Amino acid sequence: MIVSFFGGMLLALMGFPPGSAVAGDAGYRSILEAFLAENRIAGGTLLVSGPDGDIEVSSGVADVGSGQAVRAETRFYIASVGKMVVAAAILADVEAGKLDLDARIWPLVSDMPGIGSIENIRDVTLRQLLDHTSGLADYLSEEFAQASARQPDRRWTEAEVLAFVHGWPPLGRPGQVFEYSNTNYVLLGHILKRFHPDMETALRTNVLSKAGMTATSVGAAPGEHNLAHGYAGSGGRNDTSREAWARTTGDGPLVGTAGDVARFMRALLRDSRLIGPELLREMLSGSEPEEDYGLGIGIDGDEWGRWYGHSGGDDGFEADVRYYPESDVVIAFSVNGNTRTDTDLLDQAAELYSER
Repeated sequence: MIVSFFGGMLLALMGFPPGSAVAGDAGYRSILEAFLAENRIAGGTLLVSGPDGDIEVSSGVADVGSGQAVRAETRFYIASVGKMVVAAAILADVEAGKLDLDARIWPLVSDMPGIGSIENIRDVTLRQLLDHTSGLADYLSEEFAQASARQPDRRWTEAEVLAFVHGWPPLGRPGQVFEYSNTNYVLLGHILKRFHPDMETALRTNVLSKAGMTATSVGAAPGEHNLAHGYAGSGGRNDTSREAWARTTGDGPLVGTAGDVARFMRALLRDSRLIGPELLREMLSGSEPEEDYGLGIGIDGDEWGRWYGHSGGDDGFEADVRYYPESDVVIAFSVNGNTRTDTDLLDQAAELYSER
C-alpha cells in the first residue's frame, strides 16, 4: 500500500501542475459560504493543505448567542472523525506488544457489568472491532438519544452506554459482515483504558502529542475558550453543544480544530509518526466483507485520486477529512450544524484545487 508520493510529475498526474499555488482564499471562502447558506448552518471552517502551503477559510458564527465569529482556532466536536485517532492509539499499543490484532477481546472487556448479555461478544477480535466486522449491535439508537438529551452534561461510561444493547440481536456473525457500529469503538475505548489511566491520557500519549494536536481534547467543558456551539433541529437553532462536549467514549470523543485534523492525517499517513509502515499497511487494507474500510479509516478514490479519511456527524456538528497521498493534499472541514442537501464540500474543494 502506497503511503505518500512526492514530486512534480505525480502532481501533474493528479491534475495539480508542478509549482501550482493553492487557489486563493476567495474561491474557498465562496464555496464554504454557499454551503453554509444552502444548509442553513451557523458557521464553519474549511482547510486545504498542500505542498504549496495551507489555506483555511472560516465563515459564520461559533456561538449564535454571543455572535462570536468562527476562526481558524475555533474548536468543533468532530464526532466519528475521532474514530481514526482511537484506532491509531489502539494500533500503537498493538505495535508496543500490549495487544494482539487477532486475539479475542473477551479477557479485556469481561469486567464490564452485563457485558456477557451482548450476543457474540466472546467471539469478537480486536481487528473486527476496528474494521466494523464484529456484527455487534449499535448502541446509538433513538432510545439512547432520548436518554442523552435528558441529561446533556452526563459523561456516560462505556458500561452505561453498552447497557442499551444488552440482549439485542447481533447484526451478523463476527468476521462475516460489515456493519458500521459505534459499539465497536466504545469497546475500543474501554480496552485503551486497560493500559492507560484514562482516555485523555491514552490518546494524548499515543497520538495527540506525537502529531502536534495541541488544540484537541477528549470532550470539553462549557465556557472553554474557542468552542463552537452546535445547532440542530428546525431552523438549526437548538443548541446541542453540551451533549456533544460530554461525549467521551471511543466512538467520538474529540473536540478540536481542522488544523489539528490535518496534522493527524499527515503524522499518520505520510510521516509514520504514530505507527510504523507495516502496521499502517494493515490499517489501510479493507476487510473481506468491505474493501473500502480499513482499521478505523475509510479507503476510497475519485477523479482527483485515491484518498483516506473519515466523516463524522452528530446533532449540531459535522466534520469530514480526506488525505490524497499522491499529491500530499489534506482537505478538511468542520461545521456547527447539519447538512440538508447532497452538496459535497470536499468534492468542491478538491475540484477547485485541481483547477489551479
